[in-house]
Amino acid sequence: MLRGDLNGLFARSLLLTGLNMSAYWFAVVWLPRYLQKQRGLSIFGSGWWTLTFVAGSLAGYLSFGLVSDTIGRRPAFTLYCAISAVSLAAVTLLWEPMSSRPLLGIGFMFLAGVGTGTWSCYGAYFSELFPTRVRGTAMSVIMNVTRGVQFFAPVVIASVAGRWGLSGGVALAAGFSALAGAWVWTLPETAGVRIVP
Repeated sequence: MLRGDLNGLFARSLLLTGLNMSAYWFAVVWLPRYLQKQRGLSIFGSGWWTLTFVAGSLAGYLSFGLVSDTIGRRPAFTLYCAISAVSLAAVTLLWEPMSSRPLLGIGFMFLAGVGTGTWSCYGAYFSELFPTRVRGTAMSVIMNVTRGVQFFAPVVIASVAGRWGLSGGVALAAGFSALAGAWVWTLPETAGVRIVP
């Protein structure tokens, strides 16, 4: 996995997953608190907004495979990252213009969830990227190391929130999502390509 023919691929895949996972956890960990403390929603109200995000996530997970088989792994990944980035920016940085139109905000929250459909990419994409001799190990190491790094996500958000509020902290997710959408282009396209034995 760390030999010359695979180490670059492994490192790029690790960074892609780290960026995407950071985008997810920066949003999910603090979203309910952000909606309650900074936007004044009740527990019931923030629950509905969070449920909308979860419903969007389900739609994203279910639709990603079809989209990626149709337009390719990288274009689909970038599309879903862009949806997530724009939507998270809208519900954080552009809250004030949307406060008079709650349905618009709910719509963006749903779309932010749809953007998390990128998680449906990894099983297929990494299986196509890595040969059988290292596939299981590469996928396990990448997913678990990047998940372990997310231990620091609450610390990062807390430090950013001290200066720019929770909206600034949660908005970090939009930036990381945009970076992940761009970074996926450093990896090869695998849709329709024969899997390496």
